[in-house]
Amino acid sequence: MHRAARLMPCRLLGALALLCLLHAAPGARADDDLVVADQKGQQKALLEAAGADQGLPYRIRWTEFEAAAPLLQALGAGAVDTGIAGDGPFLFAWGAGLPVRAALLIPPRGGGRATAVVVPSGSPIHALSGLSGKRVATGRGSIGHLLLLRLIQTGAIPAPAPHIVFLAPAQAKAALDSGGIDAWSTWEPYVSLETIQNHGAILADGAGVMPNNSFFVATDAALAHKHAQLADFYRRVARAYAWGALHQRDYAALLARQTGLPQTVADAVAQKLIATPAAVGDGVVKAEQVTLDAYRAAGFLSSVDPFETAFDRSFTLP
Repeated sequence: MHRAARLMPCRLLGALALLCLLHAAPGARADDDLVVADQKGQQKALLEAAGADQGLPYRIRWTEFEAAAPLLQALGAGAVDTGIAGDGPFLFAWGAGLPVRAALLIPPRGGGRATAVVVPSGSPIHALSGLSGKRVATGRGSIGHLLLLRLIQTGAIPAPAPHIVFLAPAQAKAALDSGGIDAWSTWEPYVSLETIQNHGAILADGAGVMPNNSFFVATDAALAHKHAQLADFYRRVARAYAWGALHQRDYAALLARQTGLPQTVADAVAQKLIATPAAVGDGVVKAEQVTLDAYRAAGFLSSVDPFETAFDRSFTLP
C-alpha cells in the first residue's frame, strides 16, 4: 500500500484546515512561493537578524506552530513545503506514513540541553527516580516523548514507568502550574520559560540519551517541484546560523521582540539554538536508527518502509 494511503484522517484534520485557509486567501500562495513552517518564530527571527532573507528570487511565506506535531501534519497535507522539526517527531510522522523527508541536518543544539524533563518550583521530586509511577506530560511523538521513552528504556527512570499524559505545550504548562501533572518533558523555548521565568528545575536533559538532531523536513511534492527554491533556502539557513554563532545577542534581541519571549529566556534559547547545518550523511542516518527503534519498542510505530527513504541527500552546502 502506498505510504500516503495509510494516513489516519483524524491526525490530518488540523493540517487540512490550514491547507484550506492557505488556498482560500486571495493571492495566498503562488506556484513559486516557498511556504516555510516555523516553531515559535525562531527560524524566521534568525534569518531576518542575519539578513539572509534579503534578495530572494522567490517569496517566503512563514507559518507558525507551537510544536512539531501540527507542523508535520501541515507538511503531510501539503499546506507547507518545508519546516524544522526534531528527529523524534519527524520520524514519528514519517513512520506513520506522512510523505515527508529530512533534507537538511541541524545537529545537536546546546549539547542536547534543548530538550529536558522539568518540574515546577517547590516540587518534592529532585531526581529521575522520583518520577516512577508519576504523571508526566509531553506531546505525542515529540522530542519530549522521545526523551521520556529513552529514559524509561535505559532504566534511568525505574519501574513502575511514569504515566505519560499527551498534551500540547499550552495545556501541559497549565497542568504543571495547577498540579495536574508532576513533570513535563519538553523543549525550547518551554524549558527556559519554566526554569528561568518560573524557577522550575531540570531533572534530566537529552545529552547522551538520544541523537538530539533536528532537520529541515520537506514534502515529497516540494522536493520534486521546488528543489531549486529549497536548495537556495537551505543555503540561506546555513548562512544565518553561521551569523548567529557570532551574533547571539543580536539574534536573541530580535527573537524576544518577534515572539514576546522575555529577554532572559530569548538569551538562553539563542545559546542552545545555534548550530552548524550540514547535509544528511550516512552517520546521521545510522545514529537516527536509535530514534526509530525507541518508538517501535514502545509500540507506537510499525512502518516497514526502508529507513533510508526517510532522508533526502540531494542537498549540499558550500
